[in-house]
Amino acid sequence: MNHAYKINKIRSFVEQNKHQVNLISNKLLIINLQELKKSAYHLFYELIKLKHVQQAQSHHQIIDLFNLIKNTTEVLSLEMKLLDKLEHWWLEWYFALQMHEQLSAESKEMPMSFLSRSTLNPMRKHEISHYAKLFSVLPMPVCNVCSKTGDILRVNQRFVDVFGYTVEDVPNLHAWWKKAYPDPHYRVQAQNLWSEALKKAKSSNDDIPANNYTVARSDGTQVVMEVSGIKIGEEFLAVFKDATERIEAEDILRDMAFLDSLTKIANRRRFDEKLAHEFDKAKECEGAISLIIIDVDFFKQFNDRYGHLAGDSCLYEVAQTIASTVNRPEDFVARYGGEEFVVLLPDTDKEGALFIAEQIQKAVEALAIVHEDTYSGFLSVSMGVNSTASSQDDKVSFVKGADNALYYAKDQGRNCIALHSES
Repeated sequence: MNHAYKINKIRSFVEQNKHQVNLISNKLLIINLQELKKSAYHLFYELIKLKHVQQAQSHHQIIDLFNLIKNTTEVLSLEMKLLDKLEHWWLEWYFALQMHEQLSAESKEMPMSFLSRSTLNPMRKHEISHYAKLFSVLPMPVCNVCSKTGDILRVNQRFVDVFGYTVEDVPNLHAWWKKAYPDPHYRVQAQNLWSEALKKAKSSNDDIPANNYTVARSDGTQVVMEVSGIKIGEEFLAVFKDATERIEAEDILRDMAFLDSLTKIANRRRFDEKLAHEFDKAKECEGAISLIIIDVDFFKQFNDRYGHLAGDSCLYEVAQTIASTVNRPEDFVARYGGEEFVVLLPDTDKEGALFIAEQIQKAVEALAIVHEDTYSGFLSVSMGVNSTASSQDDKVSFVKGADNALYYAKDQGRNCIALHSES
């Protein structure tokens, strides 16, 4: 099976499945992970035959294959991320197949190089045979520890590959804690977390629950691992699972929950939470807080004249322009709904809010987006501003004041800024 055939099959797979993925903040979100992984495995098994695993000296053939695809074809960012994910899965599966083949061809016992040489905990042959296959086929780091002495009895090849430590490097938990957690302060946190997990397992007579630990490899790099354990008599198996993918997925989902998909700024839900927090904070400190509500002038006419695609592009540009103009870390920009945006300005009085509003107005004008249904011939925005010393107001009336000011600005002919007045 030649490289050209494999490349075409992989490229077709990416093309057929890219509708199942999204790219948010340069992170890949897979809509149906299990279904995609299953399809990817079928392709892997078709192209990377078992005989190739038996004959191969290393996993470099997979790396070379994917590098060839990435370097010799025009690959979009989304496709590149999907290729990276596919390559990661294939290397894991290749390792599992290779270790399984080595186990069958060479011996039914765990290679002695992965076993502790400690005479305090001799291993019986049937024990080695019992765990050998498990250690070989698991595509994740695993180590076997004696609960009484703390000696690390054996580790699998994946443990060595991921962390760079052999049993000789970490013969016991004392050495493991010191090498894997070189920072003394974090080491104490990690040890306490593990101790709590052990207590919970003992009290519930169950497995050791999973927690995230940032582990230092032998080369000094770090990786976040989800570590759990299985009790086996006076020993336990520590199982390490790379938590990077899960954490990234959680971050993406968290971002999506608060991100407006069109404009890539915060959505109404996130604004409501932020407003409640900042308003209560201002009230407690008796400080000022300001709000700007922004409306794109004659946006319905823009959509009708130029089409919805142009309208979407317009909203994106306006949103990003507002966000780049409001640059204090504590300031907050969100899409309020439709063609309306909001800017929340903590610790800002009405003079400061009006200054920010003027800067936004100039920045939108500088976009020079043609809009033939406005008086100027270019896209413009109207803004309503409200500022309060919070102790004399509540959140609902605070937003209502800015909204009333916005309607006043629109009544005055649009493309202007109005400040809410208490009178």
